[in-house]
Amino acid sequence: MLMTNPHVAARGASWPAAVVFDLDGTLVDSAGDITTSLNELLVARQLAPFPEETVRDFVGDGSKALVERAFQTRGVLLGAEELRIAVSSYDAIYGTHLVERTYVYDGALEVMADLKARGIRMGICTNKFQDKAERVATHFGLDKYAEVVVGGISRRPGKPSPIMLIETLEALEMPREEAVLVGDSTFDVQCARAAGVTVIGVTFGYSQTPMRKLGPDAVIDSYAEFAQACDSLRAKAA
Repeated sequence: MLMTNPHVAARGASWPAAVVFDLDGTLVDSAGDITTSLNELLVARQLAPFPEETVRDFVGDGSKALVERAFQTRGVLLGAEELRIAVSSYDAIYGTHLVERTYVYDGALEVMADLKARGIRMGICTNKFQDKAERVATHFGLDKYAEVVVGGISRRPGKPSPIMLIETLEALEMPREEAVLVGDSTFDVQCARAAGVTVIGVTFGYSQTPMRKLGPDAVIDSYAEFAQACDSLRAKAA
């Protein structure tokens, strides 16, 4: 399904020259390990655990928001220092479960291999903390294709701010008009819009709002549709 992005220049025959992927909910389904880790934290605080489907609704904008939402849902409002400690504890726990139940979405590696074979540059841009994003990318072989992994760090705002996407493209030495961001959330769409980058939304991630309602330039239901989405976007702009 195609939308319209008035901020993106006409796409030439070689477009896209770069593809930037979100990580959680886009390349990998990490909800299982996130659920295990979050529930371990909650149970240690004498709070009831959540089913995975509920935790999926908490995911998308980093560990701090995840932990804060979980505690609030259990009726616990954490002060700033309490939240900092809880987030630190969660991150330590998550580090021990990082790739136990996480898996790569069907077709993702094949798409990345095809893009690399055609000389298209790739990167990963995620709100997941940098060290964990790199570990996941390495474990699943995503780093064989993605030349740069830009994850969350304390001194830089995450998505929906466009800063980390812009930094990813700068590291790839690629102009924004030659790139596409692939993501699963409203933050990905907002980030791409703010950066002036074409965005393809996936429907199989964690977004609570149906992807088509978020207004990306194209929507795919599986990676089998990725090449056609790019072809259609290119033809539409010709």
